Amino acid sequence: MKRKLPRYTSKYINKEGIVMWAYKPPKRAIQAGAVSAFNVEASAYKSKKAINDMNFKLDTWRQNVISQEVPTENSTLYALFRFYQTTFSFNKLKEQTKRDYVNTIHNGLMTKIEGVTLANIKLKNLKRKHIKLAYEKWLVRGVRIANITYAILHKIVGVGLEHDVLLYNPVSNIEKRKEAPRKVMWTPEQVKLFLDTCYSEWKWRNLGLITQMAYEWSQRTGDMRKLKWKSLNLNEAVLNLEQSKRRAEVQIPISENLIKMLLKQKEDFGFQEYVAPSLTPVNGSYKPYHISKVSRLAKEVKAVCGLPSALQVMDMRRTAITQMVEAGVDITQIMAVSGHQNVQSVSPYIKHTLAASKSAIEKRKIYLDT
Repeated sequence: MKRKLPRYTSKYINKEGIVMWAYKPPKRAIQAGAVSAFNVEASAYKSKKAINDMNFKLDTWRQNVISQEVPTENSTLYALFRFYQTTFSFNKLKEQTKRDYVNTIHNGLMTKIEGVTLANIKLKNLKRKHIKLAYEKWLVRGVRIANITYAILHKIVGVGLEHDVLLYNPVSNIEKRKEAPRKVMWTPEQVKLFLDTCYSEWKWRNLGLITQMAYEWSQRTGDMRKLKWKSLNLNEAVLNLEQSKRRAEVQIPISENLIKMLLKQKEDFGFQEYVAPSLTPVNGSYKPYHISKVSRLAKEVKAVCGLPSALQVMDMRRTAITQMVEAGVDITQIMAVSGHQNVQSVSPYIKHTLAASKSAIEKRKIYLDT
């Protein structure tokens, strides 16, 4: 019996004689950023799954488009949010970012303003005071989450401006609070205790490796959670990483101790693409830890070894960069490791510490004595 190809898929043979599938969804969906066209080697499982996943995204996008006409001034703010989900601006985002946007804005729109939820306010009645009152309520959950919610809502209302539904953006020019820069640092002793505890239990081992890589390489925890084997050259002992935040590319040497650990990790987890995945597979495949899972596991480890609860795994990058600053490492060399694009970005890590001042005085003394 002849197998039926997935929708929008055709079969052909390439120059090397390999049977390929060409996935070509509707141009409108591609232009909206909902899906993308691609060619893939024919496979009854892996390739078919990739195409079926893309068709699922296509169907979801179509449902949104069909159900969401361009809002009018009589539409609600929630209707505008739903329409925003059909736009290229939203669909070009990564899948996790989309989910984060939806979860964040759902919570924000459920805020009650003068007896009415923000979601149900009609666009023609939406005023700057509504956003101001909502922002003040969002602050109860923290400055960071309030500012993120504000930023997403600004994009959503911007879509209303683009379609002439609104004459001005009521989300503009709201005075926001600045998030106090986090200053928590780990001591070398605390780092060692945390890692030793992680490596003492199988359930915490991958958390330990994520943390150690973030600390030794001065990288963000998120990039280490999602690190793939293809970014590691274990023969040359080099990490080749494109950072997720600003797409900076860094090349970092891997220490002998960490190489040994990664080679062992390769033996245990080399059958899949992630260096330190969640130990529990999802639908038969291994995925990176979610950031909330990392926080929960780290909380367990800190409780066991008696470390302060204020310490967070995300502080490892700050700790490592600050240590390089205090060690007198040249600022351009620090940037080569951290991926920062300019000197001003590194300035928050420059602390007025006793260690730093001692180093400066000693270097000046050596200069004067020569």
